[in-house]
Amino acid sequence: MFRYLSCILFFLLLVGPNTQVRAQKYHFVPQPESVSFSEGHFVLDKNTKVVVPKKLQGMLIPYLAEKFKSDLDLDLTFSYRRPDSQEKYIEFKLDKRASVKEEGYHLVVEPGGISISAKDYGGLFNGFQTLRQTFPLEKTGTVQISAMVVKDNPRFGWRGIMLDVSRHFQPKEFVMKQIDVLSSYKVNKFHWHLTDDQGWRIEIKKYPNLTKKGAWRADRTGVAWWQREQATAEEPKTVGGFYTQEDIKQVVAYAQVRNVEVIPEIDVPGHSKALVASYPHLFCYDEPEAHFEVATGGKAPDNAVCAGKESTYSFLGDVIEEIAALFPSKYIHIGGDECNKTNWKKCPYCQKAKADNGLENEEELQSYFIQKVHKLVKAQNKTMIGWDEILSGNGAPGATIMAWRRGKYTPQITAPQNGYPTIMTSYKYMYISQVQGPSISEPEGPKVVLPLSKVYGHDPVPQELTEEEKKLVLGNQASLWGEFTPTPEHCEYMLYPRALASAEVSWSLPENKDWIRFQRALEDYHFPLLERKKVNASKSLFSVYPSYAIDELHGQAIVYLQAEAQGYDIYYTLNGEDPSTESIKYVKEFKTAPKTLLKAGLFNKEGKLLGKIVELRLK
Repeated sequence: MFRYLSCILFFLLLVGPNTQVRAQKYHFVPQPESVSFSEGHFVLDKNTKVVVPKKLQGMLIPYLAEKFKSDLDLDLTFSYRRPDSQEKYIEFKLDKRASVKEEGYHLVVEPGGISISAKDYGGLFNGFQTLRQTFPLEKTGTVQISAMVVKDNPRFGWRGIMLDVSRHFQPKEFVMKQIDVLSSYKVNKFHWHLTDDQGWRIEIKKYPNLTKKGAWRADRTGVAWWQREQATAEEPKTVGGFYTQEDIKQVVAYAQVRNVEVIPEIDVPGHSKALVASYPHLFCYDEPEAHFEVATGGKAPDNAVCAGKESTYSFLGDVIEEIAALFPSKYIHIGGDECNKTNWKKCPYCQKAKADNGLENEEELQSYFIQKVHKLVKAQNKTMIGWDEILSGNGAPGATIMAWRRGKYTPQITAPQNGYPTIMTSYKYMYISQVQGPSISEPEGPKVVLPLSKVYGHDPVPQELTEEEKKLVLGNQASLWGEFTPTPEHCEYMLYPRALASAEVSWSLPENKDWIRFQRALEDYHFPLLERKKVNASKSLFSVYPSYAIDELHGQAIVYLQAEAQGYDIYYTLNGEDPSTESIKYVKEFKTAPKTLLKAGLFNKEGKLLGKIVELRLK
């Protein structure tokens, strides 16, 4: 019996821990459906042959060559011919019979070779992204990849990120960089918010004033967003920019290689100050009484196009036609949110349209507007997407809904219940324009805190839906509005790592998610990887959240310290010095004198400070 137990113990020590070590070696994000390891490894080096389906060579080989070079400094040989028995290989195989969903894949690593099989290009692309996450952070030239089998499928077909470039224009090169990074985490939809009150960002050849005037605004740098004064007609308009149609084509082609569909948004009837500033005849009055300059920030009065003039729809039809020709996506997003209808109520054209069509109120007039625009979109063989406000009035049958509001409004429930395909982008969980750490240490932004853990813990599918209604949930999207992202660096700071959390929410099944695993994956692999890619990722995950109460009865301050990252220690000081692991370790709330300067930081087991030191005067 003792000999039998000894054999079992020896086997567990030899095989079990080794398997566990291999499992911990890789930090996959998003987490695959299943990963199983076996003995052995594949050696990836300069002698490895890469086999690509012949029909995908022109699209896939340049991308693969670029990534093997940038990731590992390897120049590999590519072919469409099957490898012979003596060759080491990485083979990409299209197999319509593969037991995976669209964009899913099988990744098999054996000592003799690696195979990635899928039904479609997206699956091969996604399988390669998982393989890339087995590469070391250093460019070694030779990599040992553990033998394993990965079977993986996306939870949702829509795994999106929205980038608002209207409030602050971001260069074409920056947009392409984000598409490259996001696609490596299996994000497949890039929602491009191209127009708003503060700028029109896409060239429309028939209407050049949209970019000649609409793409530029007066400089209010240094003034808080919501405190900015309107521009005068005389002052220079120096802030802005736009994408030429050639720029758009380049971005779309770049995204297609990366399995990303680019969805344009032209926001109407509200959020259109740049539009009506460029072409005032689209406003409600023949003799303009409004201020027709592109908004500088903050609120923008008189920012809705007229819903009653036929010239509005003729103009929008021309714009939509040019946009449809530029974007191969099946979708065009027309906005439809937050429309201020004050001018509609006193506009003779709007009131006539309301009377002629038997409309009871301005909400139904908005439905009238949306449905007419919907016909323009359908005329280009596209599907219209709108923010959930397009459900008001008489709705928009046939449209796809982007559900963002919560609380008083429940479009995440009512849209699928009424038969609308629905994309979830809850402002409570997925509006990553909100600050992501203690407001005292974050850049300017909304005062609501949306920490990484809250993004990661979100489930986009409402439990109130039936199984049939849940099928109408197309997927999930994180949205980055641009009011508080004036620079590319700040934009990246807000995107990452919350975009990675959203990617896992969108791809992985809820039962495969694990917050501890995810945060460790960021610390050990993905933060260094993003740094290598020169991405300015936020480390607010490792922030300390201080709070305190003043006990006036005893003349003391009661201090509480928290962190969303788990498994680390908080150290603090009360003497003005920066904390270290030699300082006081936080165990529970404590009392100290009012007006003391508190400094605190989060440290790992090796004594490394993980985030910023937070400072707070206990007033």
